[in-house]
Amino acid sequence: MDEVERTPEDRTLFGEGRYPDTGPLAVLARLAFLGALLAIVVAVFLPRQWVPQFARSHYLEHFAAFYVVSLFALAAMPRTQLRRIGTAFFVFGVILEATHLLARAPLAPLIDNWVADMGGLAAAMAPVVVERFRRRFPRRKRNGPG
Repeated sequence: MDEVERTPEDRTLFGEGRYPDTGPLAVLARLAFLGALLAIVVAVFLPRQWVPQFARSHYLEHFAAFYVVSLFALAAMPRTQLRRIGTAFFVFGVILEATHLLARAPLAPLIDNWVADMGGLAAAMAPVVVERFRRRFPRRKRNGPG
């Protein structure tokens, strides 16, 4: 049986310690993720006139939806590999747009919608990937002023 190192839990927002899995922020992150995911699925299957428009551009709405749900996914699943989250949303976007093919929708706009979805995913993931890359280069200590 593997022994898990027990570190004291830190319930502060920006603390360095381990945040509890059942802490209010962890639960809130999971609820927000599920709510955003459900909102996207419902919006895909509702008639277009029933879905509220929050931007002038249809593609911006796709971008924003995937951006927000990706951020919520990152917060809700902090131990899941970024590659897994990214792959899951890649497949999710393909499946959502492919469902429109069943209703005989033209392919070109669906590809444009999917590209906007992937743009939102990339925009949410990029800062995390860059931060993890930067963490691999430790700061050098300076010797003296200057």
